[in-house]
Amino acid sequence: MIQMYVKTENNNVVILNGIRDSFRCRQRNKDTDDKFKFVSFKKMLKERKINNRVYGPYPFETVARL
Repeated sequence: MIQMYVKTENNNVVILNGIRDSFRCRQRNKDTDDKFKFVSFKKMLKERKINNRVYGPYPFETVARL
């Protein structure tokens, strides 16, 4: 299990816990608009400090197909 920080369209940051394969497939999926925009731990802390729009952690256990 790894923990990833994802930025949404509304500039919120969501913390997701999941497996590496699932995140890799979601990042590389070019067909749809629901790609994840990953942010670093430092950027997540900065967003939390500025406007407190950090949600989670939520479980993310799915293996997406390309």
